[in-house]
Amino acid sequence: MARLSGPGIAFALLFAVGCGSPAEAPRAAAGLGAMSAPKTHPAREPPPAEPAARERTQREAGATIVVPAGSLPQALATAEPGQTLLLGAGIHAGPLTLDRPVRLIAQPGAVIEGPGHGTVVLLEADGITLEGLEIRGSGGDLSHDDAVVRLKQSHDIRIADCRIKARAFGIYIEAGGGHRLERNQVVGDATLALASRGNGIHLWHTRDNTVRDNTLADVRDGVYLSFAHDNRIVGNRGRGLRYGIHYMYSERNLLRENHFSNGTGGIAMMFSMRNRVEANHTVNNRDFGILCQQLESSTVVGNHAERNGRGLFIEGSVGNRFADNRIRANGVGAFLTAASEANIFTGNIFDGNLVQVYQDRSAGNAWWQDGRGNAWSDYAGFDWNGDGVGESPYRLETAASALLARRPAARWFLLSPVLAVLDWWDAQMPSPAGPEAFDRFPLVVAAGRLP
Repeated sequence: MARLSGPGIAFALLFAVGCGSPAEAPRAAAGLGAMSAPKTHPAREPPPAEPAARERTQREAGATIVVPAGSLPQALATAEPGQTLLLGAGIHAGPLTLDRPVRLIAQPGAVIEGPGHGTVVLLEADGITLEGLEIRGSGGDLSHDDAVVRLKQSHDIRIADCRIKARAFGIYIEAGGGHRLERNQVVGDATLALASRGNGIHLWHTRDNTVRDNTLADVRDGVYLSFAHDNRIVGNRGRGLRYGIHYMYSERNLLRENHFSNGTGGIAMMFSMRNRVEANHTVNNRDFGILCQQLESSTVVGNHAERNGRGLFIEGSVGNRFADNRIRANGVGAFLTAASEANIFTGNIFDGNLVQVYQDRSAGNAWWQDGRGNAWSDYAGFDWNGDGVGESPYRLETAASALLARRPAARWFLLSPVLAVLDWWDAQMPSPAGPEAFDRFPLVVAAGRLP
């Protein structure tokens, strides 16, 4: 008998089990191989994650977490850096301390409310954002610097589109810097005496902040700076304040396009230097539009001061440049006192002030630069050659104007013969010889009209 080889044995086995003809053997052999292969199962879906695990995954991915009223402290305690917390409508109780970089954004109707004492929201980390919130309920103790929002030794914080209701300070920046405060509304307590209110936005020992397009009402000073340098204060508005902007011992700040009216004073700069004050509007303030008290090496350009007690009040200030400002309908256009020296005035428009200029104990100021003086609504000279400069100098002061500047009550005699006689007599006297007594290049506008 012939011996069967390996394939022959396989065919014999197939026949033995009745698998059919030899033609079917390859299929059967394939089926045999399949039968001997291990079985595979479809991959199972992972079990659904527990709620805590789902929330942890969302936090790690930086997703926005909706925070119902009453649960904000717990959400802050578990928030990851960079997390966005969307505050639902309702009251979120303070006080709160934010010690990590998170974003708090409000849904309509969300309010953070403090207990009525101390500070409501304390920010102690860099990179925090508060947006669209209403925050209220601070204390009213100015000696403890109670504030609605306090930024303490932090950097790069953004507070935008918030409504701040303050009994003491609104937003208080202490040290640190690089913050942005934009489009906020800060409202104080109108029932308090002005001196008992806090400042709307208070900057202390800080630098490189942007304070832009905020609205300030019923606070003491709108924006206050002390030892605050390299800041940009732009486009803010206030009405009925003590001072719209008040700053001391501060350098290299930009004040631009701010509007302040109906207060004690518009912008007050004290003991400061190297600042730029540009295109601001100060209107109908009782004492002054712009105060420069011991201001040095600064530029005041393109501002509009109208219907203030004094348009420019310059006291003990040295080496500043006042250019292209419009000083209109003030009690005194520019009041210089207390040894204000070496200041330059050029291109300004003095229009209809009761007294255009008064200089008391001040000397060495120049009322023109490079052949360009200032425009005066009461200039009586002519421009014969059409170069825009009057042929005769403008005398800055008369005996009558000096009397009116020192004794504002004398304005009741403005239309009487008394002041006319005084001016006539003064004209017969020798004119002051110093350059500070004249504008030697007065600007003349066509048809005698000021722009």
